[in-house]
Amino acid sequence: MKTEFFGTPKIEEIILISSLPDMGRVGGLVTEHIAKNTGAKDAAKIQLSDKPWINQKDGLIEVPFDEYKILVDEKNSLVIFTGENQPQEPNMVIDLVNFVIETVQKWGKIKMIVSTGGYLPMEKTDGIGVYGIATDQKILDMLKENGIKILPNDVRSITWFNGLVLGAAKEKQIDGIGLFGEIFDAEAPQHKAAINIINKIEKILKIKIDTAELLVKAAEKPAETKKDSPGIA
Repeated sequence: MKTEFFGTPKIEEIILISSLPDMGRVGGLVTEHIAKNTGAKDAAKIQLSDKPWINQKDGLIEVPFDEYKILVDEKNSLVIFTGENQPQEPNMVIDLVNFVIETVQKWGKIKMIVSTGGYLPMEKTDGIGVYGIATDQKILDMLKENGIKILPNDVRSITWFNGLVLGAAKEKQIDGIGLFGEIFDAEAPQHKAAINIINKIEKILKIKIDTAELLVKAAEKPAETKKDSPGIA
């Protein structure tokens, strides 16, 4: 893991929005869009070279890597963690989760961690639902009050960064919520699901995030695909 820092932010109470691309790339779409449209500034850059392969070009070896960023929006007390892909190795996911949280804690108290992603339900839906999970009942009740459905029990596990960051939040006694938007296709980018999640984040945090760019990309309804069982990742 290679890291580079750009200054030392100081924020009293931080909302950490942290998720990476998953089914429909929703988790990455959400964090990337929020970072871009809040004017958040780069605070740290992380490079991971955990791929079980190398690349070559014209006979010369290249070591592949993924890049991740931690960005800060001081106006809204937001810290956003985003990146290109999920890490390849399970232990690296755990290391990355802990690194992000411990780094942000040096900048201020984390009031809440928000993770996001896509949810592909078994049954055909209207495609506008946002489903939630929380670290405790009080936070779960808050999600219900904001029109967020509770994630069904047919989803038992939430894997990789978007799930483990909430597990770390619970262990560290930090309030945490996961918001998962309905998707139609696990492979193609699901911009509508990202918009629906961002709208809920706006309502919960009482901030404004322009989604016009995502609306343009979501103009064409994504093709629906069949799936044998519900899933989330």
